[in-house]
Amino acid sequence: MENRLLLAFVLSLAVFVGWGYFLAQVQDPLPAEEQEVKTRDAQSLPSQSKGSTTSIAARSQQSQPVTPTPINPFPGEEVLIQVSAGKAHFIISNRGGILKQLQLPRFKNDSGETIDLIDNPDNLTGALALKTNDPEVTKILQNAHYEPSTTSIVLDENNIEERLTLILNHSSGLQVTRSYTFHFNDYLVEMSTQINAASMSSRNLQYQILLGPGMGGKISSQTDYIVFSGATVFANNERIENPPEDIHDTSFFKGDLKWVSFQNKYFGSALIPQQGTKAGIVLKEKEQAFVGLELESVQSSANAEYLLYAGTKELEILETQGHDLVRMIDYGWFGNKFAFLVKPLLKVLAFFYGLTGNYGWSIIFLTIIIKLLFSPLTHKSFKSMKGMQKVQPYVKIIQERNKDDRQKMNAEMLELYKKHKVNPVGGCLPMLLQIPVFIALYHALFFSIELRGAPFIGWITDLSVADPYYVYPVLMGATMFLQQRLTPSVGDPMQQKIMMFLPIVFTFLFISFPSGLVIYWTVNNMLTISQQYYIYHVAKD
Repeated sequence: MENRLLLAFVLSLAVFVGWGYFLAQVQDPLPAEEQEVKTRDAQSLPSQSKGSTTSIAARSQQSQPVTPTPINPFPGEEVLIQVSAGKAHFIISNRGGILKQLQLPRFKNDSGETIDLIDNPDNLTGALALKTNDPEVTKILQNAHYEPSTTSIVLDENNIEERLTLILNHSSGLQVTRSYTFHFNDYLVEMSTQINAASMSSRNLQYQILLGPGMGGKISSQTDYIVFSGATVFANNERIENPPEDIHDTSFFKGDLKWVSFQNKYFGSALIPQQGTKAGIVLKEKEQAFVGLELESVQSSANAEYLLYAGTKELEILETQGHDLVRMIDYGWFGNKFAFLVKPLLKVLAFFYGLTGNYGWSIIFLTIIIKLLFSPLTHKSFKSMKGMQKVQPYVKIIQERNKDDRQKMNAEMLELYKKHKVNPVGGCLPMLLQIPVFIALYHALFFSIELRGAPFIGWITDLSVADPYYVYPVLMGATMFLQQRLTPSVGDPMQQKIMMFLPIVFTFLFISFPSGLVIYWTVNNMLTISQQYYIYHVAKD
């Protein structure tokens, strides 16, 4: 019974992991090849200095025959406003009031550079750009130079809040005021937009504020095939993912809209409606996805307030911010079913990190705590296995004697178990009770940004990626093999042979798993072996 349960659990786990990988393959990961081409094209463009504003059109003219210079419909010089807010650094252009860079100094990419959540190599519509249903007005909103209230903001403990205001008074009669309120060490930015277009009231203008493309950063991980990256909407208590290939026309999300966002495994950015907004939107521009908010408009004028969240998907931070931002974290189908266990496990992990300053040791201490909590159940399970092993010779005799009378065989088996005080399901139930905890911890370690870039000891410099030398997967396989050798053999010979191959299968399966998860399983195996040895070779009961 125990072998069958363990075999079923292992096969379920293999199907669970394999299904995620299979889905990644059938979803046609074409953008990876296209992105390489786009990156090469972007790198081939002439570089520009930090303060320059040379446009793509101007650069392309260098290779074209000399023609008369057209009149610039939006005269003025671009000003880049620098905002240092502790955990985040913003660069905002007064040309359209868009966000050009959003850096997170705490985090580095694979090249060792500070992570920038904005990835717009094709110079599409900028992040936080305004758009209308009139192309002429859209061009003004996105290209005119706004007058900034300041060109630099530096926040610290003594200056925890400051506002940036951008004002446009266009010759067409269009008047726009955009404001950003930044807070020190806070990923949340308060925003407002006031648009007065009295001279255009007959046009019935409808306004949108857009987020994208790539407002989550071009950041990859080894487990991206499991996690959705891209445009996501949370409306009417439902998390809606929008793969680019499924976006055709503009989609509107009304009702109880909490946020629209771009995200990947570890980072995300979201627009959170407050007042003056009527719908969330998802659309596509040149094969790139955008999300945004549609503003309420009266006679071509609008007045709206909303929030921008742009930062990490750390559980504690998202819960503190509210607005259901915690639903940006998706632990997968299995993980979401046991999310009520995932969150406390992450909090315990953070507690031990506060004591040790190392997530590797925090995982080990968390594993020990879990093992101690389930120690009575595990003890009962092993004792039941030990009892089943003792009566196994009698079981075979009864089976052989009553092979043609199954009813009589079952009756004699029940009598045998009652006589020797053995419960055949006694070893199964404790194991079943531990499966939800294992799944929850699996997802807690698999999807947590806390492990990203977190070192352990020696060659393990990042607990979120696989062991580069395969030491821990091999050690895990060895401990699993030793654990099997200590477990009483119950079941037919074919089942026993299959079970002997499981350590090899698990070793190859765990080679690609994050090292933090492999460390958990290895330590758990070691603790189980110690408990098995005590029950089978030391305890007299």
